[in-house]
Amino acid sequence: MRSLGMFLFTIREAILRGTLIFYFVVATIVIAFFAFAIRVSPDDGKSLMILGNIIPSTLGKGITINPVEFVLLQFQKSSASFVVFFGIFAVAGLIPAMLEKGTVELFLSKPLSRTSLLLSRSLGATTGVILNMMYFVVGIWLIFGIKVGVWHWGFLLSTLVVALVFFLFFSIVALIGLITRSGGFSIMFSFIIYMLSGLLRYRTTSLYRLWDNTVFHRTLDSIYYAFPQVGEMLDNSALLIGTSPFDQLKSALVDQPSSPYLPFLYSFISATVIYALAIRYFSKEDF
Repeated sequence: MRSLGMFLFTIREAILRGTLIFYFVVATIVIAFFAFAIRVSPDDGKSLMILGNIIPSTLGKGITINPVEFVLLQFQKSSASFVVFFGIFAVAGLIPAMLEKGTVELFLSKPLSRTSLLLSRSLGATTGVILNMMYFVVGIWLIFGIKVGVWHWGFLLSTLVVALVFFLFFSIVALIGLITRSGGFSIMFSFIIYMLSGLLRYRTTSLYRLWDNTVFHRTLDSIYYAFPQVGEMLDNSALLIGTSPFDQLKSALVDQPSSPYLPFLYSFISATVIYALAIRYFSKEDF
């Protein structure tokens, strides 16, 4: 129950931060705009229209798409990336804030282990961010259901996957926040890892060619698998909605695991190790 109380307290603290309030306002504006802009064509009762323009079912060269899935994919990918990117800005300071003089003594005075305290803060921060995303996703889902007649449950389910992705990625923020006691350093380091991970996705088609050396290649692989694979997990969360021609082009440039579940397994292992390191560090510190 103590862990639940800390979890709920952290959610409230996360939601009240200015970045998430800004995200809520932006999400509301986007939802209102598409509630006005999206409708079904009155001519055939099937075609999807945005601001009076029909979304084509072909993209040329014989490439066909499902217009509804295509639009929902763009919503999901943009909102998921936005949540991971700006969500870190919103909640990176929650761990350092916990360590401030007076606050940490108060928290540690509670009958709550340091492990439970750290994990409750991390889960609460993740939930605060994801609640904002769910508000946006559910709003778009209702618009498509009511105005277009398509109730796409995969679109909703993908949000839960993004929640897992954010929690795994937050392990880096938690560890750096504990070590440096700075939200700024947590943000900078996590984005360095985010960009590095994205770059290493193309290692076999680009970075490997810089130096044809087995040790160099294995070093790149080790760095890649040492941290949560955010890009792959977000891409695979979108598979719950469907695929687009752009996905086929991207898959030709990056390494494709034999199973879409492998990036989650690798990331779960790396995040578990990072959280374990954070818990050990937090347990050894004297406050």
